[in-house]
Amino acid sequence: MIYFFDVRDGDDLSHDDTGIDLPDPAAARLQATLALTEMARDDLPSNGDERKLSIHVRTAEGPQFDVSLDYELQVTSGQNPDQD
Repeated sequence: MIYFFDVRDGDDLSHDDTGIDLPDPAAARLQATLALTEMARDDLPSNGDERKLSIHVRTAEGPQFDVSLDYELQVTSGQNPDQD
């Protein structure tokens, strides 16, 4: 079955028009999870203290599931986390 992986990065949405042929929903979940963790490794944080990344997985039959990651920096000590 062909699975499409639409990526949302904050307010930006990128539609997957090609898709990937995968054997089952478990393989699609794994693919989405791996892609999301790679995005997080490469992109968090970008410019600021929060970021939301998500992947909306669909087939020709319709939506299947979403995988998302919310990143938020919360400073609790009064210290600037960018300083040593």
